[in-house]
Amino acid sequence: MADVSASAEEYLEAICRLADRGEAATPTELARELRVAPPSVLGMLARLKQRGLVTYSRGTGASLTDDGRACAGRLRRRHRLAERLLTDLLHLPWARVHEIACRFEHVIDDEVEGYLAEALDYPTTCPHGNPLAGVTPGGQPLAALNPGEGGTLHCILDESAPVLEYLAGLGLRPGVAVEVREAAPFGGPLTVAVAGRLHALARDMARRLLVAPREVAA
Repeated sequence: MADVSASAEEYLEAICRLADRGEAATPTELARELRVAPPSVLGMLARLKQRGLVTYSRGTGASLTDDGRACAGRLRRRHRLAERLLTDLLHLPWARVHEIACRFEHVIDDEVEGYLAEALDYPTTCPHGNPLAGVTPGGQPLAALNPGEGGTLHCILDESAPVLEYLAGLGLRPGVAVEVREAAPFGGPLTVAVAGRLHALARDMARRLLVAPREVAA
């Protein structure tokens, strides 16, 4: 799959991200994820389907084939190694590295990947807690916890810069303890405690934060 274009790789990676969040990879969602026009998505999906990298139906959206998963998995590992390089060695702001790594990942080959992993002492996750290996992120959504329950933030599924900047402002990073204090009715926001401070968190955002849960005393 060495001849897959950078643009096509971005689509494969976006389908993975949506699957991680439990969302269907419809043209509308892919357009939103990649910030492109929906007609462009349909054209690319047709090309990826012809290459045997995705399947697609109007009802369920796009899914990766075995070849598509292999290509996306390789790209995601390189993306997350690039994020580690940017944070651990170059000390770039944590919230910015995802978008910068999107440019780096396409020029990392097998040889560079090996040297990069060694230089970084073989990390297992990106700075946002997502695994380098092709496995499903662990934990459960923060939105699934009840008031009085808490846990340790395990990973952040949405790595867009505005989301990461917002979460950094709340002190929500992997490894931080978080507790649900209140849950507003009818799908309203959660009130969560982080480092002794209370914050209102939209449920949609809380669904994108995976935690290793534990019972917290009331």
